[in-house]
Amino acid sequence: MIFAVVTYKRGVHEQRQAAAIGILQEYLKLSVEHPELASRESSQPMDARYSWFATHALFTAETLWTLVGSDKKWQNTITFVLHQHRGYLEGGALSCDAFQPEFMRYMKGNVPELKCDQ
Repeated sequence: MIFAVVTYKRGVHEQRQAAAIGILQEYLKLSVEHPELASRESSQPMDARYSWFATHALFTAETLWTLVGSDKKWQNTITFVLHQHRGYLEGGALSCDAFQPEFMRYMKGNVPELKCDQ
């Protein structure tokens, strides 16, 4: 019985890791396809295309946080994604109610100047 529980937990852990890797790879693929959106200066204006890309990045970060956010190595990856879009987070365009409250606290802990749209 104990072996079955341990095996089940290990399987769940591996499934979460595999899902997280797949999600991150899709985000990175999108970043390579749109480097002008992935590597923006915070001083550049936010157009509709960038808002779409940044929102996608934040939902990617939230999904990773939900799946594997308790792992310190993954937290570094999630924080990296957030910091890539710091200008967007600080610009007041973010619809904060679209994200889980716990993830909002995580984002605010990493980007204290985060502003939500009104």
